[in-house]
Amino acid sequence: EGASGGGSVVPMGGAVRTQENPRFEVRAVGSFEQQPGCPDYAATALGPERLEHVCKGECYNPTGVRRPIRHIDVVRIRPQRVAGETIAPLIEDPWKTFACDGDPSGCTVQFEDPDYATTGRDTVYYVRAHEPAIPAVNAAGIACERDAEGNCLEAKLCSGKPDDDCLAPEEPRAWSSPIFVDWAG
Repeated sequence: EGASGGGSVVPMGGAVRTQENPRFEVRAVGSFEQQPGCPDYAATALGPERLEHVCKGECYNPTGVRRPIRHIDVVRIRPQRVAGETIAPLIEDPWKTFACDGDPSGCTVQFEDPDYATTGRDTVYYVRAHEPAIPAVNAAGIACERDAEGNCLEAKLCSGKPDDDCLAPEEPRAWSSPIFVDWAG
């Protein structure tokens, strides 16, 4: 992610001071597709029994193929100007959403904040890139055995037994560092 304003280009995590509407370019690439099992070095380091006990024989084992990005959200936050100013309208999550075409080489979007110059206030921007959902351990949270009123009587934690893989769909996401655009008025 990067921003330009006031004649300068700023990478994510940076700050710029301007009275002009900032322009942004965001490029996101997905995580690596995983292959089943563990790489040889993991089995060599831990041994097959320990590897099975610790991680059920599944490790970080990436291919060279990137997962696609489904969409990119932009979050815009404006700090309070005075104590007591209502916070909820100052946090826009998401402020903008851009669909991506699923190209494994990544997704690039460009946008401008057309409101910045007219509001004349400091603003923070960051982005969140979303991949398609995949099964993940404990993604569904802790299950409960419930009574007739819906109260949780007993938590059902993942047991780790062979018939309990604890998987549920989850949409992997990545967040950028913020870009701080300070009003130069």
